[in-house]
Amino acid sequence: MRVLCAKLLRNHWQALLIVPLVIIVMTWPTFARIFDGDEFWLHDAHKDKWQHLWNTRHVERVLTGQAEYFYSDAIFHPTGLSMAFGHVALPHALLLIALQQFMPADDAYNLVLLLMLWFNACCAYALIQHLLKDQWISLFGALAVGVNPYILQGSTTPDLILIGALPLTIYFLLRAIEANRRRFAALAGLCAGISAFIGMYIFGVTLLTAAFWAACLSISRWKQPRFWRLLLLFVGVCGLISATRIYPMVADRALLEEGLSSYGDETRSYDLLDSLVHPQNPYTAGLSDTIFNVSQHPDQKSGYLGYTSLFFLGCALLHKPWRRRQLPWLALFLFFFILRLGDYLTDNGTPYPELVLPEYILSEWFPAFFGAVGFPEYYQPGAVIPLAVLSCFGLAALLKSKPTKLRVLVVLASTLIMALEFYVPIQGEMLENDKLAYIDWFQSEADSEIKLINLPHEVKSPHYYLFLQTLTDYPQAYGFSSRTPRSAHGYIEGNLILRTWQNRRSVHCLEHSQRSFTAALDQLLSDGFSHVVLHRWRNGDQFIRHSFRHIPTAYDDGVVAIYRLRELRRSCDTNPIEPPRFRHFAQSPLATPGAGSSIISLAPLESIDDELFAYLGSLFSDWQSLVHLYLDEGEIVAQRAGQPYLDLEVLASDNQLVSLIYNTEDMSNMRNEVLRSLDVFDLCRRETHEDGSVIEGYVKRDFSCALLASESSLRVEYDNGAMLENLLYEVDQDLLDVQIKWRNLPEKTHSLSVQVFDAAG
Repeated sequence: MRVLCAKLLRNHWQALLIVPLVIIVMTWPTFARIFDGDEFWLHDAHKDKWQHLWNTRHVERVLTGQAEYFYSDAIFHPTGLSMAFGHVALPHALLLIALQQFMPADDAYNLVLLLMLWFNACCAYALIQHLLKDQWISLFGALAVGVNPYILQGSTTPDLILIGALPLTIYFLLRAIEANRRRFAALAGLCAGISAFIGMYIFGVTLLTAAFWAACLSISRWKQPRFWRLLLLFVGVCGLISATRIYPMVADRALLEEGLSSYGDETRSYDLLDSLVHPQNPYTAGLSDTIFNVSQHPDQKSGYLGYTSLFFLGCALLHKPWRRRQLPWLALFLFFFILRLGDYLTDNGTPYPELVLPEYILSEWFPAFFGAVGFPEYYQPGAVIPLAVLSCFGLAALLKSKPTKLRVLVVLASTLIMALEFYVPIQGEMLENDKLAYIDWFQSEADSEIKLINLPHEVKSPHYYLFLQTLTDYPQAYGFSSRTPRSAHGYIEGNLILRTWQNRRSVHCLEHSQRSFTAALDQLLSDGFSHVVLHRWRNGDQFIRHSFRHIPTAYDDGVVAIYRLRELRRSCDTNPIEPPRFRHFAQSPLATPGAGSSIISLAPLESIDDELFAYLGSLFSDWQSLVHLYLDEGEIVAQRAGQPYLDLEVLASDNQLVSLIYNTEDMSNMRNEVLRSLDVFDLCRRETHEDGSVIEGYVKRDFSCALLASESSLRVEYDNGAMLENLLYEVDQDLLDVQIKWRNLPEKTHSLSVQVFDAAG
């Protein structure tokens, strides 16, 4: 062992010394932060980092017998979640578990990034060294893989950037075939099989690359039985290892179909110009924009190939003696590069949907594989490795027969230029201690079982709440997992309170919703939920905080507020609404909101305080809009919640039901002016109260006033929360007229169907 280590140090000191140094510089200040234990800092600001920290905790619980590897009841509680399609990078999690025994979680996470980049570079180095037998040239290729912009920009997703198993598989496969060594064939199968536990995308790209090389090698060896025996050994070892990862995905057919169709029939296209422009590079972005006049399109991804690498690729193709050796690598590069462009061509922000690309065709032919790839950028690792190999061939061709000193200088200069090209500033994220101070408070609640509902539920929050669970170990209602089965959301969709919060709206116990509100609350309490944690500092708090306007806090430090879930019942009986006309409206049979419904409030002498108006807007958040009109120096001024209507004519055209609320004592002529905008509506119901408050319900003339009937013979509540409140039909000879009144239609894409049967069934 000592002799082997000495030989490695002597023969490959360039890679062992320079590669880690370049990685540290390219990812600065990640290395320095490892030794700074005062602040919680992670090397990437992407939301997925919280998911991977939770994955590590889940794997740790699996190892200690507290959880199942492919199932968790800690998130989406109490229904649990299938983890069969979860992107858990097992090597990353295991290494993180080991390092956390000696250092804080954030330091361990940052160190693992550096180790992953180093591993990728070393594996690429081994492959290129085998092909070219040149340590300095291989150093260039190793860094072309290790600090590639795709890797650095995706630095929080180990299932996408831990690509070292790919070149290592090809290295062992080539050595197995060339030297007729079964040991190397088994090692190639081992590397390919283990990649299934890194990520299914890496596994798929590795299999495609290995299959391509097997086909190329078979051209001259197909008559040799030993060749097929080696391939069979490779396939057997790979299949045996990967089967334990793949079986849970295919065991449940319904789950499999849902997992493979997560992205549906959506077509995607990534800009061709992204391969030539690196907008995140502070040194070259300005020049690239000037040359190419780059449009700021939303799908700009890290597809930059690098001019240094492309130059050497061109040099490789011009070198005829090595052309046969280079052709397989060129074919691989072009194949994955074209796949990465997506379903159709886009160039500098201009889509050309008529120019269909191979990715679309392959998705149609092989939907179980290509159709399940979420984003075409996931093919990028398949292009990174061949490009690095080809650039090394080109560099070797240029430096052939050159003096050693010149070769070293050219390689180092090329490496420096490439590093400057590839540079991506590390956008770290710091988590202040005051955002986690509330966790200590839960120790005082130790006498009761704690199950949490974390709010708000905006896009990044479910990922962050997973990280919080690694600190508290409390089950929670929300969470995040890749390709989450719809069944995991069934509990949330079926509960009024959770569903409303997930839609980023306030939930309130009003007259028209008291029964469903109390039923939802009782369900949550009976299933063990105990506390609601409102993270005030997170985006989305402004939409849901009014749910707790009249609820006492159990804990509040200005950053995080905690409410005992049972206290929400108070909102049903201690919820005064001002001004009075809004209180009367909330208790009125007319307060039956639904899609295409809005409220107009009239008070010529009274504007509403912004905070109060935000609260009123949240009370009626299941309406399309709340508009309050008042006079300011004779001019009508509008306060708006919901849809930002510029005038009442637009509001009238967008709605089928409008409720007008006002007080007769201060009306003047404003009502008549508003009614002129509602000339396509009929007044269907009117309520008056002793204090002068008036509520009027207007329905567009295309519909019948009977839809507003307070007592309906038909009332159906659907699993997604939608409610069919009324249905009218009239048969006039051969004409069937059907009118339906809905409430709580979901904001997500949905479909509704009505089936009509005649007397014969």
